[in-house]
Amino acid sequence: MSPVIGILLMLMLTILLAGITVSAVYGGDGFSSLQKSPMASVEVECVEGGVPNAVRYDENYIYLIHRSGDPLMTDSTKIVISGEGSAYAGVVPCGTRHYGDILISYNNLMFDGKITQFASRNPALSDGIWSAGEKIVLNGEDSINGSVCSSVSVGIDGITGTSNNYGLKRDSTITIKVFDVESDTIISESECIVMQAE
Repeated sequence: MSPVIGILLMLMLTILLAGITVSAVYGGDGFSSLQKSPMASVEVECVEGGVPNAVRYDENYIYLIHRSGDPLMTDSTKIVISGEGSAYAGVVPCGTRHYGDILISYNNLMFDGKITQFASRNPALSDGIWSAGEKIVLNGEDSINGSVCSSVSVGIDGITGTSNNYGLKRDSTITIKVFDVESDTIISESECIVMQAE
């Protein structure tokens, strides 16, 4: 009888220690990192731009299509664009235009923290969901100015204090990554050549 009780106690102790380990690794509500991440196919339809001095920042466009898969929530979908380009640091006309390696981050796809034209270009996002078959349009002047915090951030050659606007170098290759913030996973990654804006 005692060997059976000993085995049961050892089994219960093992289960208890496993539970403590999982709790320590993932924290209080850290089980969110175990959530299923959305699976979706996002395609870059076209990228138009051109710097230096070829076109204005508001003539730089990125067109993305959600081809298939799970719907993506606007509050937890992040888009990161990297490549070569330009950004303005400082207040016009006292600032400086910088050229080099650029990192653009759309921290979410919500309308808050962006100019009103972002909402008018992207009516499909008004329900808070980016669904299969829907196209979104990103623009070099999407960042909001003023006292409201922008949900678009732009850094160039390590400089983060920019006006959060951007232009992309013509004929260069940019990388576009779409992330799910909730599960901290990458949904898609694409490369595209920047075509000259007309």
